[in-house]
Amino acid sequence: MNDKDSRFQALIHQKGRELYRPMPWRDQPTLYYVLVSELMLQQTQVARVLTKFGEFTAKFPDIESLAAAELTEVLRAWQGLGYNRRAQYLHRASQAIVAGAPVATLDDLVELPGIGINTAGAIMNYAYQVPTPFIETNIRTVYLNHFFAGQTAVADRDILTVVEQTMDQANPRQWFWALMDYGSELKSQGKGKLSASRHYTKQSQFTGSLRQMRGEILRRYIGGQPLAEITAELQDDPRFAAALDGLRRDGLIAVK
Repeated sequence: MNDKDSRFQALIHQKGRELYRPMPWRDQPTLYYVLVSELMLQQTQVARVLTKFGEFTAKFPDIESLAAAELTEVLRAWQGLGYNRRAQYLHRASQAIVAGAPVATLDDLVELPGIGINTAGAIMNYAYQVPTPFIETNIRTVYLNHFFAGQTAVADRDILTVVEQTMDQANPRQWFWALMDYGSELKSQGKGKLSASRHYTKQSQFTGSLRQMRGEILRRYIGGQPLAEITAELQDDPRFAAALDGLRRDGLIAVK
């Protein structure tokens, strides 16, 4: 490791100590807690997840109870987080694990429903302490600021190369926690540099979107309102038919 990388490591460890954020999945970094938190944290702020995580794990305290639950029950507990397919993926992944799906390696994890390579990498570091380079928004922010200043259209594969060469192999869990906390701090200072990433796309507006209608239909459905009644009340909205069809196609609402 060269001097620049060594200085960078020392900085990240320092920032990790200064900025550490206590979270229940850090206090108990079990496979189940890490899996739930990683799915929840996709496209959702930490502050919001902290509240929902406590509620969700109180209802489903372990992977067996989650796997045994009905999907409607899981979706009901997920309400308020949005992107409900994440709840469906989490449910299916828990069922696969309880049924005996292997989860020991990165390749095992990406075979689970809804688990991509970066989520699998996070699990390897946080739950297993196996040093595994991966990319997410806060990590990307740190490396764009320190290694790609002034550049545009930076590809994640280029960032990943630097992540691998600079990471703390002996303490991957603490290392990536520190990166996450430091990245969050940089973003709060207006140093997110997301536009420098080739993979950044601005999230579309929620109000008036198909996603909003999907959420409204599902909220009513899991709340117990009959589908015929939901249809009668919402069918005049031009988004309704496509939203309902998508929910059925995704298996979030039963096809009758």
